[in-house]
Amino acid sequence: MGSLTRRGFIAGAAGATALAALPQAASARPAGLPSMDQIWRWHHELAGFGTRLTGSAGHVRFTDWLQEKFAAVPGMQLHTDRLTFHRWLARDWSLSIRQDAALGRSGPVPVSYYYPYSGTTGESGVSGRLVDLGTYTPAVPGTSGTGYTPQFWAPAKGAIALVRVPPSTFSLAAGQTATGGYRPGRTSTEAAADFDSYAADVTNPAFQGIFAAVPLLDARNAGVRGVVCVWTGMSDAQVHNQYNPFITPYPNQAGRPAPGDPGCPALWVGDRTGQALEHSARGGSPRVTLRLTASITPHAATETVWGVLPGSGTDHRRGLIVNTHTDGPNVPEENGALGMLALARHFATQQRRRDLYFVMVTGHFQLPQFVTPIPTPRPEVGSDATSTWMAAHPGIYQRALAGLTVEHLGCTMWADDASGHYAATGGFEWGTTYTAQKEGSLNPHNFEQQAYLDAVRAVNRGGALDRPVATVLPGAVPLYLGEGAPLYAGGLGTVSLVPLPSYLLQAGDRANPRMLELDKLDKRLAYGQILSFARTIKTFDRAPVAAF
Repeated sequence: MGSLTRRGFIAGAAGATALAALPQAASARPAGLPSMDQIWRWHHELAGFGTRLTGSAGHVRFTDWLQEKFAAVPGMQLHTDRLTFHRWLARDWSLSIRQDAALGRSGPVPVSYYYPYSGTTGESGVSGRLVDLGTYTPAVPGTSGTGYTPQFWAPAKGAIALVRVPPSTFSLAAGQTATGGYRPGRTSTEAAADFDSYAADVTNPAFQGIFAAVPLLDARNAGVRGVVCVWTGMSDAQVHNQYNPFITPYPNQAGRPAPGDPGCPALWVGDRTGQALEHSARGGSPRVTLRLTASITPHAATETVWGVLPGSGTDHRRGLIVNTHTDGPNVPEENGALGMLALARHFATQQRRRDLYFVMVTGHFQLPQFVTPIPTPRPEVGSDATSTWMAAHPGIYQRALAGLTVEHLGCTMWADDASGHYAATGGFEWGTTYTAQKEGSLNPHNFEQQAYLDAVRAVNRGGALDRPVATVLPGAVPLYLGEGAPLYAGGLGTVSLVPLPSYLLQAGDRANPRMLELDKLDKRLAYGQILSFARTIKTFDRAPVAAF
């Protein structure tokens, strides 16, 4: 197959005609598994909780709901781990400009969103001359400053800096290697090649914060009062309300917000607005007022919810861990716990050989405060909040055979078209899934990959949807995205589903803000993915230790 563009893949991925058999498949669902419609009703409840930023009111409502639902699962031994952190929650934000009429209009400036955990201002904001610094030097991924760019920020000392971010288009080729996959009419090898073509050039707002975050600590150290970050290369609709980045620490030496510490408050604007501000800054000396009010709460409480369905085999303690996170700005980020609730209800009705753990961690959206080093880790880039749960319960993961991570269920694909209009493409996001063998495995074949792809193929033959799928491993740069990363680092075999739609971090779009991206999900696809996990878990439960 020749070069496969994003658009070319999208056109080939539309699968509406393949859905006709789904009602029959759903009616023959595994014992105890809730219906597709029941799980979809849970999704509507999830949207009703609002954004679930770590430790926020919406997040508490959701974790309380999960505790109630999991406590009702027969045989479930439920636990909660109470954690504390320094919480930052934005209250209000705005940007305004005062300039000569010859340069443009004075008054409010359209803002895409705020920069999370950047800083805070008083109600009147911070004001200063707008200084255009051009395109910034990217920071080291996962940090808010590099220590190498102070001279870049120097011209904006005592002022408000305007910086353009590089286009958020990256190749994933160095970070992950496709090992197989599933697409209708394609072999596993061909599906992997299709994914590699797609992943060679991907535009996604999330990548900006993951790979090239604006170095606010450098800006603060240079005396900059605030930063206006400009999206480039994407429509205003695509970058609207993008909660980005979510992996950077607060711009101070401790990396944590503290009352009275202003940090370096920053806001996002779209490409067109950025061009207008650039014109104003280069044509005169406009003054802007940047306002970002936020509450800072030291030692705020948040909870990880987890439980176990005990197995009855002689080696039951060689368990399986099913995990996800509970915090996020929208429904797909994160609806994995809804799939896990369905799986728990199903496996509560089944004879189980192994202990089956369900772990729903907090802290994914404030990773600098929720990542704990794993002893002698397998190399990976991207360790997440599950590491804190592992540190609290080392005996569980050290005995476990495999971890299965459920994230971002049901994602359809949205992108800017050739005219810059952000819309559904008619296809589905790649179901990118890290399938890695247990560290030290003597099995010459990747049992985890085989079991998962067998499950995907069986579900698709049954008429449900779980496609397209690519199985991947960390590459030369061992990138491992999502909450499966700590389990992989801890040596477990893994099956970690982590699709990456362009709206993954969007806290409500312009057309349907209260839906929180629920309208971008396909309930049939989500159900098919849950069914695939059910089959994979059953295979793992029955397999001998030597298979891993």
